[in-house]
Amino acid sequence: MTRLKEAPWRWALAAWTLGIWVSRVRNAIADDDLDGAARASAILIAVAFVAGGLALATTLWTGHRWHAIVVDLLAGAGILRWSIRGPIILASDEWEAGFKVVHTVLWVVTVALSVMAWRELRSSHGSARHRH
Repeated sequence: MTRLKEAPWRWALAAWTLGIWVSRVRNAIADDDLDGAARASAILIAVAFVAGGLALATTLWTGHRWHAIVVDLLAGAGILRWSIRGPIILASDEWEAGFKVVHTVLWVVTVALSVMAWRELRSSHGSARHRH
């Protein structure tokens, strides 16, 4: 089991991912402005991120060696998603300033947690190699 004190940024990335993407599933289901295909796409993307967050939490909890791969995939997917979606939101006249601010915060925090989780992972792997 990977304790919180051993991997706080990775645990934070898992919790953050679960929080924002579970919320997105609920919002997509309730959004009457989304048609069938747009709703299905939004839900599918959100469920994939929820699965990634659960996979990271599970591999951290069990101490499974694959958690490094899950960190790479989840962090990379989050950065990619926001690098595409963030500029679209900011450039569009479709959304009000409050929506843009909230999503910019989601974008920045996701990127920051991803980078910190990567750094923590690389640091822990480096120190583990030096002990042997």
